[in-house]
Amino acid sequence: MSDETHRCGVVALLGRPNAGKSTLLNALIGERLAITSARAQTTRGRILGVLSDPNWQMIFYDTPGVHRGQARFNLAMTDAALETAADADVRVLLFDATASWDVPEEKLASLGKPLLLVRTQCDKGRPGPVHDASRFSGILEVSALTGTGLDALRERLVESLPVGPALYPEDYLTNAPMRFLAAEQIREVVFELLRDEVPYSVAVEVEQWDETDDAVRIRANLLVERDSQKGIVVGAGGKMLKQIGIEARARLPDLVGKLVHLNLWVKTDKNWSKKLRRVRQLGYL
Repeated sequence: MSDETHRCGVVALLGRPNAGKSTLLNALIGERLAITSARAQTTRGRILGVLSDPNWQMIFYDTPGVHRGQARFNLAMTDAALETAADADVRVLLFDATASWDVPEEKLASLGKPLLLVRTQCDKGRPGPVHDASRFSGILEVSALTGTGLDALRERLVESLPVGPALYPEDYLTNAPMRFLAAEQIREVVFELLRDEVPYSVAVEVEQWDETDDAVRIRANLLVERDSQKGIVVGAGGKMLKQIGIEARARLPDLVGKLVHLNLWVKTDKNWSKKLRRVRQLGYL
């Protein structure tokens, strides 16, 4: 297709925590770029994923959830999502069809630019009526789990893209460094295995990455904010840390495409989430 008819643009996936943004991104791209969890507020950075076709290219951004939280870290995540929304060519507001409309949706719906409403998890039951449907450029229902509605969503997004040449090579997938993606896979395991509030205080920092043709050796630190949290992450007799390592080692080869030797350590990085410079160093902003 010529540059005069080729379409290309940035699509921002927006919504409150646990609206299904990361799950939808993975389903549309066909790769597990963003980590997912039943827990809210799993996504911390703006994950970029590129989906290309000879006729178009969609550049997706999976953003942190917009919510009520007033902590400095939460506000920074919300600001990152709103900044992405402001710069996007297409804005998609994801809304769990089984939830009730609340402050995060109002905050995003009031941005003033054309906004496509996508109601997620439609496989869980028939959604109720839309709140003030006139404010949206369109309304679609999808299930990333079953694939329902994904083709219709792709078609609608392509129609909404501006005309322009591709910005990335056809085989380009993401701009996220492999180290960051690996750290996120480890953090996903932490979210799944730990309970209460501890996972939200854990960051993962890849300290060492030694790669050969057939294997990669990774040394990573699980950073907690208080010394009292170290014992929870390590577990009695080191059992929790061992289990985190076992499950992370099982997932990482699919990501890096080779054998993975993983060495995990738990360290205290006091109040890291309250230090925006540190948050940026960890790749979350």
